[in-house]
Amino acid sequence: MTGSTITARLARRPTTAVPTDIDVDVDIDDVIAAPTFSERHARRIDLPIERVWPAALAVKGSEIRTLGPLSSLRGLPAKLLGRHEEREGPEPTLLDGFAGGGFVVLRRDAEPVDGRALVVMGAVGRFWHPIGNQPLRLDSGADLLSFDEPGYACAVATIEAVDRGDHTELITETRVRGTDRSATLRFAPYWALIRYPSGLIRRSWLAAIERRARRPRAGDGSPRSRSG
Repeated sequence: MTGSTITARLARRPTTAVPTDIDVDVDIDDVIAAPTFSERHARRIDLPIERVWPAALAVKGSEIRTLGPLSSLRGLPAKLLGRHEEREGPEPTLLDGFAGGGFVVLRRDAEPVDGRALVVMGAVGRFWHPIGNQPLRLDSGADLLSFDEPGYACAVATIEAVDRGDHTELITETRVRGTDRSATLRFAPYWALIRYPSGLIRRSWLAAIERRARRPRAGDGSPRSRSG
């Protein structure tokens, strides 16, 4: 499916503040096929995908051990200027937190289909700024896919589970491109700075999903691995 076809289909849908569960088969290549910056991390989990995917959807930021300390560093300039807002109420899932923070959810599979499940979410912003680096608020997925205003970076992130027969492979991938050369040049040093801690967070995210997937569930005892 081409990007223009997806954009046309999304444009016909009612717009919402945080669009989710888009009924098209959006994949990461449909959003950014040729990224300037990218990273990918994978984890083998010896559990069935039916056990892993609900955990991927339900995991919360507080379960990701590296997220708090490293995210606090990124938000330090805003905190020093008194521009940091504390969240109130119950903690959302990590994916809901992304959506509430300005990411547009283009695809969010409720359950695996044919051995695969995927979430695709994207954002646009000037992420390299020390303050004012939050994603732009877009009205729809079509706005994200068609965005081409100069001076911004477009980012897409995925979490994916794939049934490999004797195990589940859990994958997260991030791709970024600048909307023009100036934005690409501005983003490059920021990427060099955050790529290593970003990788730590993503690997910790996958590990948190596995820990949640291995929690005993009422009525079925401890989860069994595929090998045992």
